[in-house]
Amino acid sequence: MTTWLNEPVCADDAAETATGVIGHIDGERNFLWACAGHPAPLLLRDGQASELDTSHRGPLFGLLSGHAYATATVPLRPGDLLLLYTDGMVERRGEDIGQGIEGLRRVLVSCAGLGAQETMDRLMAAFTPEENEDDTCLVAVRLG
Repeated sequence: MTTWLNEPVCADDAAETATGVIGHIDGERNFLWACAGHPAPLLLRDGQASELDTSHRGPLFGLLSGHAYATATVPLRPGDLLLLYTDGMVERRGEDIGQGIEGLRRVLVSCAGLGAQETMDRLMAAFTPEENEDDTCLVAVRLG
């Protein structure tokens, strides 16, 4: 799907580049995902939050026509919380995006044991919309 979505962006001379993460959780609790230049999802497991490995990350949408995006598989366990977010959540003018991701990771650790909605509420309270210069989207999935 990621490879397919890249093509119309590449073909449109008026289009700008974009980032994205596309994935799904299969019946065996594996998160299969592809990445087009986007920040890595975060995984909260056993009170620790970490970025998923992005060694398979491909270029932004619209940069390289015909690029075949690779996928990665992450086995998930009961109790895990998977957090996907847009760069608007962590990017601040004049600040390295890594600092924003680290801040998000630290707040996510404080959410250990919370449900998905409670986690998103806490994250949104910590990263107030007034500070965001870009659109922001969060998706949190807690595995039962």
